[in-house]
Amino acid sequence: MYDLAVLGGGIVGCFSALRAAELGLRAVLIDERGVFGGASARSAGVFTVQLDSPLDVELTAKSIELVKQYTSEKAWKETGFLQIGKEHALRESIESLEKCGIRYEVLNNQEIMERWPEFTVEPELIGVYTHPDLSVEPRILGRELRERLIEKGVKIIEGVGARRLNVVSNEVKEVELSDGSRISANYFILATGPWTREILHNSQIEVQTFLLTCFAYRLNLGRELNIPSFSDEYLHTYWRPWGATLVGGRYDAEFAESPDLSNAQPPSRSLKMSLKLLLKRLKTPSPPELVEYMRGPCSFTNDGMPIFGPIPRLINAYIVDGLGGYGLMRGPALGYLTVDAIVLNRELDRFSAYSPLRAFR
Repeated sequence: MYDLAVLGGGIVGCFSALRAAELGLRAVLIDERGVFGGASARSAGVFTVQLDSPLDVELTAKSIELVKQYTSEKAWKETGFLQIGKEHALRESIESLEKCGIRYEVLNNQEIMERWPEFTVEPELIGVYTHPDLSVEPRILGRELRERLIEKGVKIIEGVGARRLNVVSNEVKEVELSDGSRISANYFILATGPWTREILHNSQIEVQTFLLTCFAYRLNLGRELNIPSFSDEYLHTYWRPWGATLVGGRYDAEFAESPDLSNAQPPSRSLKMSLKLLLKRLKTPSPPELVEYMRGPCSFTNDGMPIFGPIPRLINAYIVDGLGGYGLMRGPALGYLTVDAIVLNRELDRFSAYSPLRAFR
């Protein structure tokens, strides 16, 4: 019998289990694909506070703090983040930064090109730069988080995954795993990302989410560039540097019926347009060479906001879902806060916009 069973070994599950262990709980983390074996490992790896919602800004700032606290600079680099676009398109993000007390710089096109000569920026565009943002390598991050979990005594169950919750009188008694075994706990956190909908459906619980497969690419530029991670709101692309490579792509995706972890190549048009738009913005030392492409399954809600809090009508089960393409950024903070709500009775009123009530039938 565990104090807490965390279903899902991605970014949310890892930080949930780490926080639980710190607070003295006997915790188990369960994931059929292992720690960072699913969607989290296929993330593009950008951490930036330049988001439109003040709540998201706060969550990402906390996540950056937690990533730095629990992992080493082998997993992340403090590159800063530059958002390029027309002033009106960046206004909402700037207002959110101001509300949260986050320092930023506004740069005109000449100032951007003087600081980072690799960029080509039209006169009508500006840049917003925030210093502490990160470029993160998800696979390295996952390996280090797995080590921290083991160090803190979290039981990790891999190779079998959650299939359904066994509910009696509005209380989850146990989770049934894919091999037929069962795990009992006092509390449960459902942090299975794009697999959440299926697990709940098997438990006769319906949640209103949909799935997208997002695409990202790793390009070899021949040598390392001294540039920040950046998004281009004018050309609708985003990129982060890591050594001699850039990771990112366009803001494009495909609807999916089930999580897609295949190695199928993304649509050729997606890659061609990503390269074309990158070369319009960045002067590269040599023609970019594709070295890796990634398919990342993401869970979305109809209103674009996360599902975060207690599952309706269940007295001992919490959910973190619907994080969309920002799961890696919001996940550490949300996992941490979920355990604080369970153990320390921290109120979640300020996250009422993320309430699960709006997503369950």
